[in-house]
Amino acid sequence: MNDRRTNALGSPSAEPSLHEFSQGGKICKQLNEKESIELIARMISETKSRFEVGDGNILLNWGILTATIATVVWAAVAATGNPAFNGLWALMAFGWFFNRRLAVKQSSRGCLSYTDKLCTAIWKSVGILGAAGVVICTVLHLTTGNSPWMVMFFYALFVVGFGIIGSGAALKVRSMVAGGILSVAFGMVLLGCIFSEVKLSMTWVMPCFIHCFVLMMIIPGLEMRRLARKENERA
Repeated sequence: MNDRRTNALGSPSAEPSLHEFSQGGKICKQLNEKESIELIARMISETKSRFEVGDGNILLNWGILTATIATVVWAAVAATGNPAFNGLWALMAFGWFFNRRLAVKQSSRGCLSYTDKLCTAIWKSVGILGAAGVVICTVLHLTTGNSPWMVMFFYALFVVGFGIIGSGAALKVRSMVAGGILSVAFGMVLLGCIFSEVKLSMTWVMPCFIHCFVLMMIIPGLEMRRLARKENERA
């Protein structure tokens, strides 16, 4: 017996049977699932590539800026004995241009992934805490006449270090996590020396500080740029 239904004229109906409809729906569903998986995989790959390029550059820029200023301040103070050269730390304000360029690039990306938003939130918090620290130290310096700027030294080790750890964990970049941990550990060593009344000497504190930024920013930044170039070559 013919499975197809007939219309009023006795000819086979063009409408598919329930079985055919269910089979076709299953095929469409499988195709849609496959396309969805491919789309998600492509979005993850593109997001990772974008963030590796952008975040690698921002890490390099901040790391080189910080290490360069720290080296100049250390050399100038050691050579002259004049602590006024610590005012060169104000050149860190030039880092705002790096953040501005990154913000412009992010705004041109369109849809941001969860990783993008997470890392942006982390570094926005780090920036707000840094600005608050500068304001607090300035007010205390003007009102008391004493220098509280060592607070910003520990800010760089602890707050920036934890920011690096969080971003490295989100991006799955082990060198960032390791560098951030070393930075926080060095900050804890300094606090331990202070509370134990161990005299701190800039002859070893500043070189260690510079190495912390090399390990948690410059080296991971170079690694991320290298990985991004390999991804672009494969594409």
